[in-house]
Amino acid sequence: MNEYVLFFFIPLAWFVTAFMIEAGSVVMIPVCRYENYREKMLIVIGSLWAIIATSLVYLVVSLDTIFAPVMFVTGSVLYAPLMVLIIMLAFHHFSIGVAEGSSTLGKHSMERTFLVLALPFALIVAFLGNTLFTSVFSGYGFCVHNLLTLDITPNYTQMIFNAFNWVFFIGVVMYVVYFTVVFYGIKERLLVGALGLTLANILFLVSTYEWLPVVFNSAVNNAGFWIYIVILYAYLYIATTRNVPFRQAWIFLLTFIGAMMFGAFTQGRILEDIVPAGTVGPLPGVPASLLLTNAATLTAGAIVLGMAGLLVLGGITAVSYKVLYKVATERVETKKATVK
Repeated sequence: MNEYVLFFFIPLAWFVTAFMIEAGSVVMIPVCRYENYREKMLIVIGSLWAIIATSLVYLVVSLDTIFAPVMFVTGSVLYAPLMVLIIMLAFHHFSIGVAEGSSTLGKHSMERTFLVLALPFALIVAFLGNTLFTSVFSGYGFCVHNLLTLDITPNYTQMIFNAFNWVFFIGVVMYVVYFTVVFYGIKERLLVGALGLTLANILFLVSTYEWLPVVFNSAVNNAGFWIYIVILYAYLYIATTRNVPFRQAWIFLLTFIGAMMFGAFTQGRILEDIVPAGTVGPLPGVPASLLLTNAATLTAGAIVLGMAGLLVLGGITAVSYKVLYKVATERVETKKATVK
């Protein structure tokens, strides 16, 4: 796979991992019966909005820099779901912002109302993001009239209502259940986390076997994939039964690595299910490397994007952790000590 294609997967994996934390927290807060975990979830939600929004912007800028020759095509095909996703994400963050403000003012009933309101927006954003992801790699929703001239039109009904999209999305939801249990170390839900991870693995393998054979074959024939699965189960047990230092950072890193592994297993190919093997090379799909911009722009863009990734994403993440998460955590601990 061309190394420049990694600039697509790195910000994508970062965005997906950060949004998983927020979405899992928002979904769990209304149903979590353990007040100690609820407090942690509220702090995390208030710390993530800047990281998620910045990651999405960085992802779009990366795509525009690396795949400039085809951005007009993908933009016209994916314009509608992408615009709805951005609008829903704005409403989602607005709801969380109002909930945070209500909590600060002591209006806890309003806080709960807006957190519940944020839930459907989180699910819609997750589903639309999954739809964009699965459509690009499978080709569902892309009506290719002439591949050479990039004459492609959208079919939104097929893009949304195809089996691959729904099976993969349910797999993502199951992984988020596992991720949330591990992230917060919810020892009372160890078995729920194990069930979520097992269902996620099954659904991911079934969906890629049926619709992304390149990904499936690359994964099951790679020993690293199976070692990674074992590590996920082992860490679930350790994180819910032991006091693991930097527990949240480790599961974030593991999930980020998993997303990057998926990117590597695609071998840089897109539209796998609509472009047969032999059309563009021996494997199904189209190599994304054929869609890259010119070499000079790639070289310069890689340097700028690399620096921007470290300074912007790294900086925003560090500030969110230090100013929003750590300070809020210390405030809660101080409040508990005062009450005692």
